This record gives sequence, structure tokens and C-alpha cells, in this order.
Amino acid sequence: MERSDIQGPRRIPMDPKLLRAAGTGDKSLLERLLPSIATAELAIAVPNNGDVLSAQDDPAEASILRGVTVGGNTALHIAATHGHLELAEMICERERSLVVARNVMLETPLHCAASAGHHQVVSSIVSFTRDSNGIGVDTALRARNRDGRTALHEAARNGHVDVAVELMSADPGLADMVDHAEIANELLKWNQILAKITDKSGSTPLHYAASAKNDKMVKLLLEHDTCLAYISDLDGLFPVHVAATMGRVGVISAFIEQCPDLDELLDNKGRNLLHTAVEHKSTAIVRYICERSELVKLMNARDYEGNTHLHLAVRNEDQDIVSLLIRNKRVCLNIMNNEGLTPLDLSIIGVEDGLTYVTNPAHWILMCLQWNGARYGPRRMDHVVRKDLGPEDLEKESKKHASLSQSFAISTVVIATMAFGAAFALPGGYRADGTPTLARRYTFKAFVIADTFAFIFSVLSTYFITFDGAELMSLRLRRYYVAFSIALLGMATRILVATFALAIYLVLAPVSNSFGIAVCVITSTSELLLHAHTIPLCKLAITMKSRVGWTGLFKSQVRRLVWSWFKYQIPQFLGVSFIYISIFLLPLL
Repeated sequence: MERSDIQGPRRIPMDPKLLRAAGTGDKSLLERLLPSIATAELAIAVPNNGDVLSAQDDPAEASILRGVTVGGNTALHIAATHGHLELAEMICERERSLVVARNVMLETPLHCAASAGHHQVVSSIVSFTRDSNGIGVDTALRARNRDGRTALHEAARNGHVDVAVELMSADPGLADMVDHAEIANELLKWNQILAKITDKSGSTPLHYAASAKNDKMVKLLLEHDTCLAYISDLDGLFPVHVAATMGRVGVISAFIEQCPDLDELLDNKGRNLLHTAVEHKSTAIVRYICERSELVKLMNARDYEGNTHLHLAVRNEDQDIVSLLIRNKRVCLNIMNNEGLTPLDLSIIGVEDGLTYVTNPAHWILMCLQWNGARYGPRRMDHVVRKDLGPEDLEKESKKHASLSQSFAISTVVIATMAFGAAFALPGGYRADGTPTLARRYTFKAFVIADTFAFIFSVLSTYFITFDGAELMSLRLRRYYVAFSIALLGMATRILVATFALAIYLVLAPVSNSFGIAVCVITSTSELLLHAHTIPLCKLAITMKSRVGWTGLFKSQVRRLVWSWFKYQIPQFLGVSFIYISIFLLPLL
């Protein structure tokens, strides 16, 4: 607002003596200034647009109390701010309409008194609103300032518990207007009465504190009243469930410390805090609970559908949580839910039919359960696993192959192009007669051989992947073609890395042989990443070691499972090994 608006001709500037009396609490001075006859008419107009207060049409007949400061404050604003109870009561008796008067910041005197924590002034103003005609309690108490805050917000922000309680008692409907997230951070940590206020979703400030990773706030609230931890929202979620959902380990620790029996609280689905953590993939919470021996009774608890935490983790295809649960020996792997399904049953149902990758989460979880001795439920497997593909499944499978062939074709063509280009842009360049400069060197010959293999395998991979994209072929043949293409692409990629390392060494060796070797070693480390399927395998072995120990790794059943895994990798491993041997032996001929 412009300054010219504040000092407009329709304003009544506050009398300096009145300002001094209201600020200092000089009752005798105020009595001398006030007229002997109280004015019953509205003293100050309060526009809806939030503008500053203005005088009536005839300023000469206006009461002295209609005067305002530059900031739009009336004498009641000032008296309320300074906590002068007697002056505030005198002003309210003469000009009751000032109770809802607004200043430039749209604050009422109640805002000022609540913000300053003057409980008696707040109580007095509230009582005047009850006795006044045309000024309802809810109108005065629910007025919002320019920041959208009520007097209750201001009391909460400044930690004035008694004022907040007074306001809530005067108007219980304020509960629906309270911003609990703000209140919880300002006041409600100090007061158990307000801490029990719930919003429309049934959430208390403890729910908000639990979701905001504020473990100090949670501790303060629980120190005042541990009963707060046992209040659920309309969805049946207790504050500890909220903390588990958000992955707040510190908050969960504070809850367990103050209320050791919180692990028995169940939501509307019969789920405890571990169920909730698993459902929302809060890995940190699951790890924390698995490490706490006093929470052992949570490990195999079932919800109203009979699902354990392992059932939920398998259904979510969460490898990390499945691994954490299986490592805990107290977790039973063969509990059936109400449908008679064990976690292993759910895992095999989750394995997608048709074209899929063997290290997908569903496959990994299935192998992890099998390796650790999980069993199927007493059901016919043909009722659990579908073997026939309907028309929709066939169409979906065909689209998978078409999409895969497009993406793989780009990769294979790129590798073929790089290998083709490297054959004619030889490292070291050419002599005047057109022969390669480094043709007699052993490393150059190895480079040429490696480049040749990379080109051949990438071309073959392109050839096979092209057939995989052809819908005129049966899905069975297309699966074979895609398997050949993936194997050849893997070998071509590995050999291309060797080609690059040899080329770098050829260029750097004349300058610094040790530096060239170092670059080759660094480049070779990428081979480890090209065997990414071994990472899930290692994680699987670690999980099993934690569950059954080292001896369990060598049981006959496990050996068969290990072999079933490696039989798909050994051919490619042997093929790449043969190629590498050829690269470094053929130049000796």
C-alpha cells in the first residue's frame, strides 16, 4: 500500500496522547481523553479488501477512538499488544466494533494479544465478542491476517500455550482451520491438550512430527503424554506407521524408547509398523527392525489377509528387503496366507511369462527363496503357474521381441561401424607406400585380430536380431534368435574394449610404456561391469551365507541350483576366453 493511501484525507490520525496512553497503560489519561457518552455506532469501517481503516463521512463527529496509526493500528491494537487489560476493557466498552478492526497487516487486536501471549487480554476480548450484537465469536477468532494465520496460529508460533487453549475453548471449530504441520513445529510440542487436536484426516501433530523426520519433536511430545502415540487417523494409521512409511529411523527409535509396545499397534488392514515399512519400501526401517532383538515378534506377524512381511516384499519385487528378511533366521519362509500361498508361490506367480531377463527382480527373488529352502504351498502348481499363452499374451510377447530387436539393432550396428572404421583408421598411420607404420609390431597384429572379431560378432548379432523382429516367424524361433544375438553382442562388446586398449597401447608405448600399460589395465576393469549378472549372484550368495552358513552353500540341492545358473553363463565365458587367447596367440604365427 502506498504511503499516500495511509495518509489520505478520510483517515483520522490517532491522537498522540491516546497513543501514549494505550502504549504506557495510563488509565487516568485515557479517562480524560474519552468522551463521557459511549458511542454505540460503528466507529471504524472494516473493508473486505483488506485496506486500512478509514473514518466515517463526518470526521468531526467521530470518536477519538477511531483514530489509527500509520500502520492502521487502533488504540485497542496497541493496548492488546502491550497487555494493558484495563485499558483494553475500557476501549472495548466504548467502541466494541474495534474488536474486529484490522490494521495494514489485516491483524485484529486478538492477533496482537495472542502473538504477545497476553492471556487475560485475549480472554477479555473473546468475552466482549460474545456480548456484542453483530460480532460473533467465530468471526473474531477465525479472522486471518495477511499471511493467512488466525490468532491461534500466532499463539502457537510464539509458544503461548494458555492463550491457545483459551482460543480453542472459545471456538472448538478452530481445529479444522489449524495447520498442524506448522503448529507441531511451533507450539504443540509443549502442550498435551493441543497435541491431541486432529485435523479432517484424523491426524494429530504427532503424525506430522513423525512424517517430518523430527525425532526431537517426537520425544518432546511423548514426554508430555505417551497416549499420543496410540491415537490413529481415519485410515487407522498410528504415528509409528507414518514414521515407518517415510523411513524415519530416528523417529522409530524414539517411539520404541518411549513406548515399547508400539510394535503391537495395527492399522485398518491389520498391519504393524514392519508391514508398513515393507509395503512402502522403507529399507532402512526394515534393516533397523531386523537388528533389534526386542522386536522379534514382528518378524512373522500376519495381517488380516494372512500376509507376512515376506509376502509383501515378494509381491513388491523388492530385492533389498527380501534379502534383509531372509538373512534374519527368525523369519519363517513357508508361512501361508489366507489364500494358501507361501512367499515362494507368490514369487513364481510374479515371474513374467515369455521373454524376460534372468536377473530381473522377480527371477532373483524366486532363486533366493529356492536357494534358502523355501517351499511351495499345498496347491497344484498348474493352478498357480500358467503355461498356456492366450491371444493377448502372444501379442504382448510379439511386441516385446519387436521392441527388443529395434534397440539391439542400434547397438550392434554401432559396434560394427566402430570396428569397420577402426580397420581403416589404423593407429600409427601409414607409410608413403601405403602400408601401416606399425604393421610389424606384435600389439598391432593383436589389435587387427581383435577388431576383426568385434566386427564379425557384431554383424552376426545384427543378423540374428533382425530375424527376432520378424513377426512371420514363430515365437519359439524368435527366442532362439534373440538368445544368439545377445550372446554375440556381449562378446562383441568385450572384444571392442580389448581393441580399444590395444590401440591406446600402440600409441602410448613409444612415449611411455608404463603409462600405456596403466591405461590398458584401467580399460580392462570395464570387463567386470560387463559381467553385471554376477553382481546379483554375489548378493544371492551373501544372503544365503547369512541364512544357512557356509555349509549350506555346498548342499546337493544348492549345487544343482548353482549349476542351473552357471550353465547359461559358461558357454559365453568360454567363448570370450577362446577369443582372447586367439587374439594374443595368432600374432605369434
